[in-house]
Amino acid sequence: MKTFYFSTINLGCSKNLVDLEFMIWNIFNLSNEIDIEFFTDPDTKEVEYLIINTCWFLSSSRKEAENLIKEYDDLGKKIIVMWCYSEVKDDEFLSNLKHLYAVIPHNESKNLDLIFKNKSLQTLKSKLAWVKQEKLKKYLKNIGWDNISSKAFIWQSQDVRAYLNADYGYEYLKISEWCDNNCSFCIIPNIRWRQKSRSLEDILAEVQIMIKSWRKEIQIISQDLTRYWTDIYKEPRLLDLLEKIDKLDWDFKYRLYYLYPDILTFNHLERLKNLKKMLPYFDLPFQHISPKILKLMWRFYNEEHIYKFLGFIKENFKNAFIHTNFIVWFPWEEEGDFEKLKDFAKKYEFDSVSMFGYHDEVLATSNKLPNKINDKIIQERVLELREILEEIYDKKYEERIWKTHIWYIHEISWNKLWVRPEIKAPEIDELDYIKKENVLSEEIWIWKKIEYRL
Repeated sequence: MKTFYFSTINLGCSKNLVDLEFMIWNIFNLSNEIDIEFFTDPDTKEVEYLIINTCWFLSSSRKEAENLIKEYDDLGKKIIVMWCYSEVKDDEFLSNLKHLYAVIPHNESKNLDLIFKNKSLQTLKSKLAWVKQEKLKKYLKNIGWDNISSKAFIWQSQDVRAYLNADYGYEYLKISEWCDNNCSFCIIPNIRWRQKSRSLEDILAEVQIMIKSWRKEIQIISQDLTRYWTDIYKEPRLLDLLEKIDKLDWDFKYRLYYLYPDILTFNHLERLKNLKKMLPYFDLPFQHISPKILKLMWRFYNEEHIYKFLGFIKENFKNAFIHTNFIVWFPWEEEGDFEKLKDFAKKYEFDSVSMFGYHDEVLATSNKLPNKINDKIIQERVLELREILEEIYDKKYEERIWKTHIWYIHEISWNKLWVRPEIKAPEIDELDYIKKENVLSEEIWIWKKIEYRL
């Protein structure tokens, strides 16, 4: 019998991870002629094939992919390069690899013949599903839930993809692909396609699979959520989708990523107020606040709109958590522009900020802009902004001490826990580190909600 003992590495965003999960599930639905085994650790000795799901968004991402591919090629793994890098790949680099097995471009993501080169392959009962089911049964027995109905496991045979975050109770739901924004610093529209939204029916079907498979948090993602269905109906229909998800009868919550303020109206925010299961987590990629820099970035909103937007959120959403992105040292960013950005951070005391340094990308429009910032000024501005953000985070941490919180456990050691507040986003916001003695709940296990004090 043929064997396919494999592991995977995901580089880049959560949207990439969703694609990889579908690929894993497709592999486990091939043929009973093949012995398939999946290993979570790519360094496991038995791993023969390694699928590396690559990112191409920045030149640094492409370099990271090449370094990782070369590392595992040197270890003798049969390398399968998947998706994004294949769009901008360096053929000379790939031709020098000793163990390159396949390259899978994004538009061929369902063509597993590129891996197996055998068109007679049919369906395979998933060993991965069986293994996960047995582990879950054992796990439930250990916590006293062994009398649960066997119907709880039916979803395993109906699943549409592997769930790599199952241990932590959350999963990502991608509702559309690609982007129509044409930001001057971004290369997505140049090497990909325009936005393509999934149907509402398709999304709702997947949500029901998720909630029946014990996903307690659904992370709804897209390159731009606010433009969902504009490619179909010429107007945004995100709220229509959310209202249907919100009515599903199950104990779960969901979070939204990438809400662009140029298309999200106050009417939309009013409708968001009525959603019962939405976590009040606002991921708003402002990038900057200076009108001049926003114009150069091709961002179509201004200071006044942003201030009103944030004021409405803080006034109308109790315990709102606001995450944003800043791009610093963008071309033409002068001292006055940077001062406005610092004042913006101080005024609104964002709960979480992802700070990115500007990178020239050959295919990006901003690459042609003059007045690039020199390295000395870059380092000075990074330190200044980082110091402001750290002061804000320290203040917010002090405000949380001695209060009771609801959190998810992510990791357990002999007397300490790494925990994530329910309001914080996994893989983006920092975890807290606490002692077991501060946990107020009687039972402790991974991805369980607990009460505790810092």
